[in-house]
Amino acid sequence: MLLPLLLVLGQVPDAGPEPTTPAQELINRTTESEYVEQLLDDGKHVRFGTKDSGPVHVWRPRSYRADTAVTVVYLHGFFTSVDQAMREHQLTAQFRDSGRNALFIIPEARSWRTDPVYWPELEKLLLAVEKRLRLKRPKGPIVLLGHSGAYRTIAGWLAHQNVTQVLLVDGLYGNEADFKQWLDSAPPPRQLVLVGFDTQQRAEWMLKKRAASVQLDTLPWLYDELPPAIRSAALVSVQSERLDHMQLVTDGRLLPWLLHAFR
Repeated sequence: MLLPLLLVLGQVPDAGPEPTTPAQELINRTTESEYVEQLLDDGKHVRFGTKDSGPVHVWRPRSYRADTAVTVVYLHGFFTSVDQAMREHQLTAQFRDSGRNALFIIPEARSWRTDPVYWPELEKLLLAVEKRLRLKRPKGPIVLLGHSGAYRTIAGWLAHQNVTQVLLVDGLYGNEADFKQWLDSAPPPRQLVLVGFDTQQRAEWMLKKRAASVQLDTLPWLYDELPPAIRSAALVSVQSERLDHMQLVTDGRLLPWLLHAFR
């Protein structure tokens, strides 16, 4: 009877602090002085801390050549942090298996709807990597690869002049107008690849709005080559039946195939 009495008296008990999300918990315990470098058989992995945006991971394959490389920025989805995604989704192995000559950058990202966009400006992330690793970024284009809720951050990065390709892994939950405008704006070529499971209907809506688009009804197997007409299409939609929303990034086959097929 205590709770109803308190409500009558206008005294609402304190519900306690709002629970923190996986990303925010990691950010809260990350310091700017953190820096770990690992030289492995198949490449080099660096993890460094930032003041307000958590850790950033950077992966360079053993075959990395800066003069011909591209930059791939990967953003994880909800219910995880960047450290968890690196470990549990075996991201360095997936990046290695893609065979791409790229500088792979993996920052902290939103892990729930209440999280803010931790890196609202892509250029600040790239400058942070250059400064902490003391290297020059590749002069080639930038590829944005994101899973699930990563779409919100990616939509804010489309204005960067070097972004030429966006790969959304079951991530078209919103901002369709932003992605369409980015595709339609000059200069080409620009490419948007949508892999859909929960988001397949939204992807089909995007296809109807654009004549020069391609739809694949099933995921090809790892390293299956695509015809040039598909590889160069501005908008490609791939429907997933074999892999569900989480398996798309945890199975270990899709991310390497995407990065290889649309290289």
